[in-house]
Amino acid sequence: MSKKRFILVFAAVVVILIGIGLGWSRRSQQQVLHAKKGDLVEAIYGLGKVRSDETFELKLGVIANISKLYVREGDLVQKGEKMVAVEATGVFKAPFTGTVTSITYQEGEIITPQAPILRLENLERNYIEVSLEQEAALKVRPGQSTQLVFESILGAPIEGKVKNIYPKKGEFIAHIDVEKLNSNILPGMTADVVIQVGNRKGVTLIPVKAISGGQVVRRRDGKKEKIVVEVGRSDGIWAELLKGDLQISDELLVKGK
Repeated sequence: MSKKRFILVFAAVVVILIGIGLGWSRRSQQQVLHAKKGDLVEAIYGLGKVRSDETFELKLGVIANISKLYVREGDLVQKGEKMVAVEATGVFKAPFTGTVTSITYQEGEIITPQAPILRLENLERNYIEVSLEQEAALKVRPGQSTQLVFESILGAPIEGKVKNIYPKKGEFIAHIDVEKLNSNILPGMTADVVIQVGNRKGVTLIPVKAISGGQVVRRRDGKKEKIVVEVGRSDGIWAELLKGDLQISDELLVKGK
């Protein structure tokens, strides 16, 4: 074989190998997924904040002077115990058993009208408050189950239930009751909250990542084509298939590994 012919044959082989490699690379970058039959729990996710269900904030409507403070921040005060004495007004006592979480003024200082003087909270009666977007709020109902996860607390999620949902200063608030929170969980702490708003059983589910622009790429009997699909509820990973020519045995092709 002449040198020139050898070079031509070698170049042709290289081109063929490159083509095979590119084709294999494209195929290897496609992920193959499948639909399935199963149950779907639709959930709403949010960031919850711990609140006390029993609070008292002392304010006055007149200018006055604090003559005596009987408590300090962090003190546990029993119902009926003295908390603060104000000149010309009298002594204010605790309306319930709780912890003093804020004192704004000190003895001898002048109080301005409607300024908070002292805050008392019952740390044994806490709940979770979650701010929701309008679309999510429309799906939330009293009695729905919830799960709470505090980042630094290991173990199973804490179970709770939605007590009610209401508007507050332009937001939509879900009040979540928990039977028993750990004593070290305090008002102001935050938790990841999952609210279960729906449950569909025995439906056809397709992976959300396989859907693009209302279509999926289906491969059936070796033939690949785009199929229009309509989906309903979703948990973020799977979506309920409402309309679309898909079978469980079909392959759904997704770009990327």
